[in-house]
Amino acid sequence: MEENIKGTSKVKERMSIFPVIITLFLIFVVSASAFLFGMKRFSSTYARTKMEGHSPEGQDPLGDTLSKSMHGLTNVQIAGKTYYEQYCMVCHGEQGKGDGFNAFNLDPRPKDLTVVVKTTGNEAIFKAVSDGTIGADGRFQCPPWGRTLGEDKINVIIAYFHALEESSLHDTDMQ
Repeated sequence: MEENIKGTSKVKERMSIFPVIITLFLIFVVSASAFLFGMKRFSSTYARTKMEGHSPEGQDPLGDTLSKSMHGLTNVQIAGKTYYEQYCMVCHGEQGKGDGFNAFNLDPRPKDLTVVVKTTGNEAIFKAVSDGTIGADGRFQCPPWGRTLGEDKINVIIAYFHALEESSLHDTDMQ
């Protein structure tokens, strides 16, 4: 009778482990399936558009927008664009032409950065951004951004100035 009880407890142990094993297996299968079906790489549309350099229409609107807006910019220039938009665009405008939102409140108006880049060296531009520019009346025309931004951020902004200058050349060539 004792042997019968021991045999019964072994069967109960196996029976109590069996649902746990089945549950873990089902969780694994569902997770693996969700992962594989969710991956774009298994989509034939993804493979075709990946070769063309675009995402499937409407599937990645942020990526499509970024690829259109950042076309032709290096990573350094993209970082510079971010800082430019935060610190410079209000006065110098989206294309660096000196026609930003706040430009009309300033006398003299901000400089056209696409011209400044053509006529001025990077060291002088760095000094102007870092130390600010002072007008004939002794007041700042451009605030000193050196303490706020630091050397690295100013250098990436200058890299973006060059991208603005290059895009202005392409715009004048197209006209």
